Amino acid sequence: FIVPSDCTSVSPSFIFPPIKSDPYPVLLQGPAGEIFNFAKIGYTTNNSYALAYVALPPNAGPPAHIHHWTNEWFYFPEGGVVIFSSYQMFPNDSMIPNGNQLPKTNMHRYLTKPGDLIYGPAFYVHGYRNEDNVTHNLITVWTPDLISQYFFAVSQILTSPFNIPPVTNSSKTLFVTEAPKYGINMSAYWDEYVANWTDDWQPPLGPTVDGQSLLSVLQNDIVQNSTLPPIISYAALTEPSSALKYLFLSIIFEIFSSVF
Repeated sequence: FIVPSDCTSVSPSFIFPPIKSDPYPVLLQGPAGEIFNFAKIGYTTNNSYALAYVALPPNAGPPAHIHHWTNEWFYFPEGGVVIFSSYQMFPNDSMIPNGNQLPKTNMHRYLTKPGDLIYGPAFYVHGYRNEDNVTHNLITVWTPDLISQYFFAVSQILTSPFNIPPVTNSSKTLFVTEAPKYGINMSAYWDEYVANWTDDWQPPLGPTVDGQSLLSVLQNDIVQNSTLPPIISYAALTEPSSALKYLFLSIIFEIFSSVF
């Protein structure tokens, strides 16, 4: 996942374009406390990708896990989220680093900055967590979409982003037990796959992610000639509220465009 090679890196200057939302975006509370607004799912993208706007409350975020069938992009408009990964790949879904089948692995952490785009291919142990005392936002894209049905199966559907109920024990259990059906090995507890944690990942300087590959995935749903600015990197700014402003406006625009 986050490795010192060409297969994973960070771009501090990626421009995330406005995306035309599905007619009825699905709002979910994930088992790790995330609030997902699934704006695109495989039903309307021919399973090529799914996209969710994610609100991450304090202490929320998935524990270490491995995707075997999907790759991911993570975009952090205002940063502030800790993302972590192994340097080692685990391509065999029946051999996981839980200390029994395989030795546990070391986890390398990075505190995201405004505008970071992080690409993570399959087979790496990874996860993220909001260790701040305020909610942070991110955009996640999975390709192909073999993930939205997983979250529909294990999450609570919400009718409003306000007055969020507590995560249920049932949802937490399903998060782990249903995961293999969707090509995922999910930790049952925080350190199940982890031997040691270190804050030693240094992102490359400059745009080293092939952001064009993400734009190619999204190309059929990019809103052209939008009257709103795209979600851009605010790495040079000191006020993350600017990024939040444009994230909010973009979501409102998508809802507006899908209705009218």
